[in-house]
Amino acid sequence: MMTGQISLIDYINDRDDVTFGGCGQCVCRSCLYWWSGRCPYGGCYDDHRAEVDPYDRVHPDEPPRTAWSYWDKPGEQAHWCRGGIFYPAHYCQKFVKYQGCQIKECLKCNVAVYQDGYIGCSLVDTLGCTACYQEFMDDMEDEVK
Repeated sequence: MMTGQISLIDYINDRDDVTFGGCGQCVCRSCLYWWSGRCPYGGCYDDHRAEVDPYDRVHPDEPPRTAWSYWDKPGEQAHWCRGGIFYPAHYCQKFVKYQGCQIKECLKCNVAVYQDGYIGCSLVDTLGCTACYQEFMDDMEDEVK
Protein backbone atom coordinates (compact mmCIF):
# COMPACT_ATOMS: atom_id res chain seq x y z
CA MET A 1 0.00 0.00 0.00
CA MET A 2 1.25 3.48 -0.84
CA THR A 3 1.93 5.81 2.07
CA GLY A 4 -1.10 7.99 2.75
CA GLN A 5 -3.63 5.82 0.90
CA ILE A 6 -6.50 3.98 2.56
CA SER A 7 -6.39 0.20 2.57
CA LEU A 8 -8.74 -2.04 0.62
CA ILE A 9 -10.15 -3.37 3.91
CA ASP A 10 -10.90 0.20 5.10
CA TYR A 11 -12.65 0.92 1.80
CA ILE A 12 -14.78 -2.24 1.96
CA ASN A 13 -15.73 -1.64 5.60
CA ASP A 14 -16.66 2.01 5.05
CA ARG A 15 -17.96 2.17 1.48
CA ASP A 16 -21.62 2.13 2.44
CA ASP A 17 -21.36 4.85 5.09
CA VAL A 18 -23.98 7.52 4.75
CA THR A 19 -23.85 10.64 6.88
CA PHE A 20 -26.39 13.38 7.39
CA GLY A 21 -25.67 17.09 7.47
CA GLY A 22 -21.99 17.34 6.62
CA CYS A 23 -18.94 16.28 4.68
CA GLY A 24 -16.85 15.47 7.76
CA GLN A 25 -16.10 11.85 6.88
CA CYS A 26 -15.30 12.55 3.23
CA VAL A 27 -11.76 11.64 2.18
CA CYS A 28 -11.36 15.19 0.84
CA ARG A 29 -11.22 16.55 4.40
CA SER A 30 -8.00 14.62 5.10
CA CYS A 31 -6.26 15.31 1.79
CA LEU A 32 -3.24 17.58 1.32
CA TYR A 33 -4.66 18.95 -1.92
CA TRP A 34 -7.99 19.92 -0.35
CA TRP A 35 -6.26 21.73 2.53
CA SER A 36 -3.81 23.54 0.24
CA GLY A 37 -6.47 24.50 -2.33
CA ARG A 38 -4.91 22.43 -5.14
CA CYS A 39 -7.51 19.70 -5.56
CA PRO A 40 -7.55 18.60 -9.21
CA TYR A 41 -11.32 18.10 -8.90
CA GLY A 42 -11.98 21.63 -7.68
CA GLY A 43 -12.14 20.82 -3.98
CA CYS A 44 -14.84 18.15 -4.01
CA TYR A 45 -14.30 14.63 -5.22
CA ASP A 46 -18.07 14.24 -5.54
CA ASP A 47 -18.01 16.56 -8.56
CA HIS A 48 -15.67 14.11 -10.29
CA ARG A 49 -17.63 11.12 -8.99
CA ALA A 50 -20.81 12.60 -10.50
CA GLU A 51 -19.13 12.48 -13.91
CA VAL A 52 -17.56 9.01 -13.76
CA ASP A 53 -20.02 7.15 -11.51
CA PRO A 54 -23.29 9.16 -11.44
CA TYR A 55 -25.71 8.49 -8.61
CA ASP A 56 -28.73 8.43 -10.90
CA ARG A 57 -27.12 5.77 -13.13
CA VAL A 58 -26.26 3.59 -10.14
CA HIS A 59 -29.81 4.01 -8.75
CA PRO A 60 -31.96 4.14 -11.92
CA ASP A 61 -35.20 2.96 -10.31
CA GLU A 62 -35.27 5.56 -7.53
CA PRO A 63 -37.31 8.76 -7.86
CA PRO A 64 -35.44 12.07 -8.14
CA ARG A 65 -34.14 13.43 -4.84
CA THR A 66 -35.68 16.85 -4.16
CA ALA A 67 -34.26 17.99 -0.80
CA TRP A 68 -32.01 20.78 -2.12
CA SER A 69 -32.15 23.89 -4.25
CA TYR A 70 -31.72 23.30 -7.97
CA TRP A 71 -32.40 19.56 -7.62
CA ASP A 72 -34.07 19.69 -11.04
CA LYS A 73 -31.11 21.30 -12.87
CA PRO A 74 -29.09 19.18 -15.33
CA GLY A 75 -26.42 17.09 -13.62
CA GLU A 76 -27.64 17.58 -10.06
CA GLN A 77 -29.08 14.07 -9.69
CA ALA A 78 -25.69 12.65 -10.73
CA HIS A 79 -24.09 13.94 -7.50
CA TRP A 80 -23.90 11.63 -4.52
CA CYS A 81 -23.68 14.29 -1.82
CA ARG A 82 -26.69 16.54 -1.99
CA GLY A 83 -29.70 17.57 0.06
CA GLY A 84 -28.14 16.93 3.47
CA ILE A 85 -27.32 13.29 2.70
CA PHE A 86 -23.67 12.52 2.05
CA TYR A 87 -22.04 9.42 0.65
CA PRO A 88 -18.44 10.22 1.57
CA ALA A 89 -15.78 9.38 -1.00
CA HIS A 90 -13.27 6.87 0.33
CA TYR A 91 -11.00 6.79 -2.68
CA CYS A 92 -9.36 9.33 -4.89
CA GLN A 93 -6.40 8.59 -7.18
CA LYS A 94 -4.84 11.96 -6.29
CA PHE A 95 -5.26 11.55 -2.50
CA VAL A 96 -2.26 12.39 -0.30
CA LYS A 97 -2.75 12.20 3.46
CA TYR A 98 -2.61 15.72 4.97
CA GLN A 99 -0.02 15.96 7.73
CA GLY A 100 -0.46 19.60 8.62
CA CYS A 101 1.37 22.73 7.58
CA GLN A 102 3.69 25.23 9.16
CA ILE A 103 2.94 28.94 9.25
CA LYS A 104 6.05 30.94 8.50
CA GLU A 105 6.82 34.62 8.21
CA CYS A 106 7.66 35.87 4.72
CA LEU A 107 8.40 39.34 3.37
CA LYS A 108 4.98 40.97 3.62
CA CYS A 109 2.68 38.31 5.10
CA ASN A 110 2.61 34.92 6.75
CA VAL A 111 2.58 31.87 4.48
CA ALA A 112 1.56 28.23 4.92
CA VAL A 113 4.28 25.71 4.05
CA TYR A 114 2.83 22.27 3.31
CA GLN A 115 4.50 18.87 3.66
CA ASP A 116 5.37 18.69 -0.05
CA GLY A 117 7.02 22.11 -0.03
CA TYR A 118 4.10 24.01 -1.58
CA ILE A 119 3.76 27.50 -0.14
CA GLY A 120 0.32 29.01 0.22
CA CYS A 121 0.50 32.80 0.15
CA SER A 122 -2.42 35.23 0.10
CA LEU A 123 -0.43 37.76 -1.93
CA VAL A 124 0.66 35.47 -4.77
CA ASP A 125 -2.65 35.67 -6.66
CA THR A 126 -3.28 39.36 -6.04
CA LEU A 127 0.20 40.89 -6.11
CA GLY A 128 2.63 38.18 -7.20
CA CYS A 129 6.03 37.28 -5.75
CA THR A 130 8.03 39.68 -7.90
CA ALA A 131 5.89 42.71 -7.01
CA CYS A 132 5.84 41.71 -3.34
CA TYR A 133 9.62 41.46 -3.30
CA GLN A 134 9.96 44.79 -5.12
CA GLU A 135 7.64 46.54 -2.65
CA PHE A 136 9.58 44.98 0.24
CA MET A 137 12.89 46.21 -1.20
CA ASP A 138 11.42 49.68 -1.85
CA ASP A 139 10.22 49.83 1.77
CA MET A 140 13.69 48.75 2.97
CA GLU A 141 15.34 51.49 0.89
CA ASP A 142 12.91 54.08 2.26
CA GLU A 143 13.80 53.03 5.82
CA VAL A 144 17.52 53.42 5.10
CA LYS A 145 17.07 56.98 3.76
